Amino acid sequence: MPFTSKNKTMKRKSSAKRKTAKRKPVSKRTSYKPTQSFTRQMTKYNNINCEKKIMLMNNYLNGPTTATDPEYLQDIPCVGLPNAGLDANSLSCVVLQTGRQLTTQNASLPAGMVKLMDGYSNINGTLPGRLIGQYAKITSTYMNISITMDPTLNLDSDQEALDILCPHQFRLIQVKARRDKMVNPALQVTDVGGPSIAKNLFRNEEGNARGINSEIATQDAFTWFINKQFWTVLKDERFTLACPLLNQRSTSTFQSGISPAVQQHKSTRFKKYWLPKPSNKVIFRSNTVAGVARNEVIDYNYVTHTIILCKNTSSGERASNHWNVQANGATAFIDE
Repeated sequence: MPFTSKNKTMKRKSSAKRKTAKRKPVSKRTSYKPTQSFTRQMTKYNNINCEKKIMLMNNYLNGPTTATDPEYLQDIPCVGLPNAGLDANSLSCVVLQTGRQLTTQNASLPAGMVKLMDGYSNINGTLPGRLIGQYAKITSTYMNISITMDPTLNLDSDQEALDILCPHQFRLIQVKARRDKMVNPALQVTDVGGPSIAKNLFRNEEGNARGINSEIATQDAFTWFINKQFWTVLKDERFTLACPLLNQRSTSTFQSGISPAVQQHKSTRFKKYWLPKPSNKVIFRSNTVAGVARNEVIDYNYVTHTIILCKNTSSGERASNHWNVQANGATAFIDE
């Protein structure tokens, strides 16, 4: 068949149809959504170049009591748990809670055991470091924790010397309550309840909920799993410290036992902990606590519990209240 112009036209049309069929339909973009790469780059740019302001945590350090900026609140002594072990001091504890107010559940813990760290409140104004407006982007939050064994001068008691000389085992737990479990106490199922470190921080061997206020053995607090039904686990660490001891008595029964314990284990431990931060900007509202009005975050669960447990390694039934905690920290934010 001779090649004609009609054949050329038909061939061009067929080729055009095939090309049109291969083309993807063009959809109209209704709104612009930045890519993940662009979002990451902008976050990095803001963190490096934007002016950051600071919300301080309470300053539990040993310092001058007359100082006002920062105000030194002195170290935190440990508190014995009355329902643990065979003695009120066989299991000792300190709880650090972020925020300005005790949670309802933490109010039931032994007196003096929980210390408030704040870290999420500020004052409106134009002075440096103050919040401008109602919105801010939190870029980081950290907490410094120093655990120190108290050096002791032993004068009379051999039993006290034994308690001090034995190394002390610690368990540091950092948790946040799961948001989906935080319901009104009046709506809680009685047998389940809501997040409470006093009642359901742990799960025992039978799978039942147990807490700091439960009747437990000292060893239980170091072997039980954290109850992830109610808690998001941020940290779960174990370490051992030993206390220096000096004898000043007519006899030196324990003189030979001083050096090995102190040489094998450290007497202090310091660590910086970075706490979770919200991915979006947060809203601040004014709130008055103990007569002090400050702006606090209202749309982000910033309450973090740091539980420090200690037992004596001598079967866990000798006194373990020979340590203290110093803690402070800060939250950095950008005005939005």
